[in-house]
Amino acid sequence: MDVIAHGVRESSSRIGTWLRAHVRPAPAVPAADAARLDAAARELGLVLPGDLRAWWELTGVSAGFWLPGEFAPTGLEEALETREIWLLVAEESAGEGAGESVDEATFRPGFMPIALSPGGDGLLVDLRPGEWQGAVFLWDHERQGLGTPLWEGVGSMLADIADALASGTPALTWHEGLGGPENPVVATVDESRELGWKPAWI
Repeated sequence: MDVIAHGVRESSSRIGTWLRAHVRPAPAVPAADAARLDAAARELGLVLPGDLRAWWELTGVSAGFWLPGEFAPTGLEEALETREIWLLVAEESAGEGAGESVDEATFRPGFMPIALSPGGDGLLVDLRPGEWQGAVFLWDHERQGLGTPLWEGVGSMLADIADALASGTPALTWHEGLGGPENPVVATVDESRELGWKPAWI
């Protein structure tokens, strides 16, 4: 097992242990094997980062809304379906604005959803070459555009969340350090054993 995969497995295990001890159980995200991940990458003509591949290969990842911002992780197949839907929406929006240039607010083929919220927003990984290739961003269906990355990658996201859950320290401080607009948050659990995230600085 390489270093990246080991880090993803370790962080995910820490998160899973904490969730089982503190919140109500949820179904697991369907895992994907290496052959399916390779086929999906070939079909899309995209390179999937090693930390994302390692996460999608794991079994037992909670499908509950445990990521900051009330996001639930997707497996590979749900991610691909969501990507296709969002690309169709982007094409339809571009068609409505015929003659206008497509700007950065448009969902791109190089974006890969990895988590969804009940309100239709998502977390995505930017797969395009560049400074933030592999980084995790918030995709707000109303605001759109990528803005400042939340985490450097899926591995960083999982490590940040694992630390926040285990120690009660804030998540998203790296994003704040970049001048991003999202507040660092700390985990809370209510009487119904529901996990939430509240602003760390009040």
